[in-house]
Amino acid sequence: MLGFPAFEPRMRIVLAVLSALVFAAAAMAQTTPAAAQRGFWWEATKGNQRVLLMGTLHVGRADFYPLPPDAMRRLREAAVIAVEADVFNVAKTGPIVQRMAFFADGEPGLDARLPAELRRRVEAAARRAGLEASRLWRMKPWMLANTLVLLEAVRSGFTPAFATESFLFEFTQQTGKPIAELESLEAQLRIFESASAELQIVYLEQVIKSMESGESEREVTRLVDAWSRGDAAAMEALLAKMRAGAAPADRFVMEQIIDGRHPAMVAGIERMAASGRLHVVAVGALHFFGPNGLVELLRRRGFAVRPL
Repeated sequence: MLGFPAFEPRMRIVLAVLSALVFAAAAMAQTTPAAAQRGFWWEATKGNQRVLLMGTLHVGRADFYPLPPDAMRRLREAAVIAVEADVFNVAKTGPIVQRMAFFADGEPGLDARLPAELRRRVEAAARRAGLEASRLWRMKPWMLANTLVLLEAVRSGFTPAFATESFLFEFTQQTGKPIAELESLEAQLRIFESASAELQIVYLEQVIKSMESGESEREVTRLVDAWSRGDAAAMEALLAKMRAGAAPADRFVMEQIIDGRHPAMVAGIERMAASGRLHVVAVGALHFFGPNGLVELLRRRGFAVRPL
């Protein structure tokens, strides 16, 4: 397998970045051992254009690797590996995360902005994750929500160090293949920043509620199991359940964090397919499914998309 221990010094900043993604807001629990499939792959072609699509997980475990031989063959075949955002340059990503996800020095912290009851529940969640809440109060509400759940995932055995993207980064380092961005970190974090202060707090409260009830643990178990088996029907069912949520935070996740990113992603995939160089485009697995998912949108743009 690839040299993941070399990635550990980057853990702090990558955890902060990946916790801003919707999958990380659910990633908490152990699940069954990974099956041989481990993920989803598609080939998209239009005329002489071709691109390979890879559905990823933003957290993982050591036993998810190595990837199956067919997956490794496709990665070796590719000229370029593209990810949602290249979060592995700490000198570049650190200032972006600090500026966009944390309150500026001199501003009141989140402890001064939350209702007393929600503050108490946040403190309890922080203790379960193994942290003093005082270390988290400089985070904005959306960052705190996602980070709390991701820290609980780490405590339960999942970590960004074994995310698919981490594996791909190490693969590019060892093979010399270039790594490209489909989006940018700043564009991703701007989605959360665009939410009102009130909606960010509602989002935090909903995440805390899902942690308290154990629902987030059940959701991520289903998600990781579906990814491990390459079970497209299970992914469709999970996405449909998410889409059925009526709360403001549910709508924000579906409309902004998932569906809202797809037009720009499709445009990026089109550019990569037309580049004349074979790209593997690695995106969180949930983005590919559903009527507004990347597979369906690419088909509407004239691509023939088939699962591999």
